[in-house]
Amino acid sequence: MSGPTKARKNLAYLDPAEFTPHFRWKKDAGSPSRSVYCEGVAVPAIAKRFGTPVYVYSQNSIVDSLAELRAGLGTLPHRICFAVKANGNLSILKLLAQQGCGFDIVSGGELDHLGHIGVLGNRIVFSGVGKTREEIGQALRYKADKKANTGILQFNIESEAELEILLEEAGRIRSSSPNLPGVSIRVNPDVKAGGHPHISTGLHEHKFGLSWPVARNLYRRHQNSKYIHWQGISAHIGSQIVSLKPFRQAFARLASYLLELRKQGIYLKYLDFGGGLAVRYTNEQPASRKAYAKMIAALARPLGVELLLEPGRSVVAPAGVLVSRVIYTKRSLKRAFVIIDAAMNDLMRPMLYDAPHPITPIEQANKLKAAPRERVDVVGQVCETGDCFLEGWPLGELAPGKLVAIWAVGAYGMSQASNYNARPRPAEVLVDGPTAKLVRRRETSGDMLRADVLG
Repeated sequence: MSGPTKARKNLAYLDPAEFTPHFRWKKDAGSPSRSVYCEGVAVPAIAKRFGTPVYVYSQNSIVDSLAELRAGLGTLPHRICFAVKANGNLSILKLLAQQGCGFDIVSGGELDHLGHIGVLGNRIVFSGVGKTREEIGQALRYKADKKANTGILQFNIESEAELEILLEEAGRIRSSSPNLPGVSIRVNPDVKAGGHPHISTGLHEHKFGLSWPVARNLYRRHQNSKYIHWQGISAHIGSQIVSLKPFRQAFARLASYLLELRKQGIYLKYLDFGGGLAVRYTNEQPASRKAYAKMIAALARPLGVELLLEPGRSVVAPAGVLVSRVIYTKRSLKRAFVIIDAAMNDLMRPMLYDAPHPITPIEQANKLKAAPRERVDVVGQVCETGDCFLEGWPLGELAPGKLVAIWAVGAYGMSQASNYNARPRPAEVLVDGPTAKLVRRRETSGDMLRADVLG
């Protein structure tokens, strides 16, 4: 891990308030010490009540993030469709639905989640490169309640073979459905973007989308289909994109494709521009949500279409922390280690993407001092050398039993958690003002054993 070590040793220790104003240091009543609070609740109190490791989310951080996007989009006709893959907790999805969000899904399982909380089909976009016949049929027949129209708002198809399956399945239900399914083609604009190779999706070498010549031919060939109707065009170029430049480049290409289709008599209602805006983890300086949305609105307004925007990370990442407890400290000949009760099964991003999430204590006797802190490797319990959250991080010496927070983990934290090493996944808690509510209980050994079948 010599590469990450060199990069991370240059990172500075960051204060929680630099991520979101909804987490802050606050003096404990009747005590000289202070703690990190999530909105009106002391995070150590959450750890005491629900145990560790535990994901803690600020509800008002999520609400404010949506408000910033909407402020930038202004009066432009639009739908914000939250990317469910970023965080699939049902209570958070319900909160987003109550805030007027639609949803971008990439699996039948995510569709089941939305059905469970009663999300109507006209608020759901189905993306993803490998939709199965069963998932396509499931989405065509989707009905959140008995009164709702069958089906979802839009399929974003990514291959000719997928379109053929969609046509076949749509033909099967044609007599029972009053509406043709709305379809968009995801076009790969060949724009380089994304904070890591694993989250860059907009180049021709990537598995996502279709080249424009292929997509254009499909739009023409099925212009008068009896089973689907073209209603949109889509692109998504990657994730954790700091600069607005690649967004502008990709949007310009997508707009030119839309106008070319319009000249040929194919009029599309929606331009789906995906998501991808970066958030701050350490020393990144991404564009603000408002500036990003304002830029896209300015580009979209002359086209006379409705914009579909599918943010995930930018809405929920800063809203979440993973709270963990120090188990041991140890020293080798070259390093000092802090071993915590969270591990790579609870938060995969450092291992999967080499993603540095800042880690801080959440209880202190006095105000933070400017004196240098000892640099340590913060590691988990999993039996893998790669189970390391940060190397050479200026955390300082922490005694066993002390609490730490891993910051900006609201996106792709719990949604990527696993049971590796037979470890139960952590609990999740949602904070709204002075109230902390359990929104997913901690798994037990019984939960993990329940699905196994002994021969």
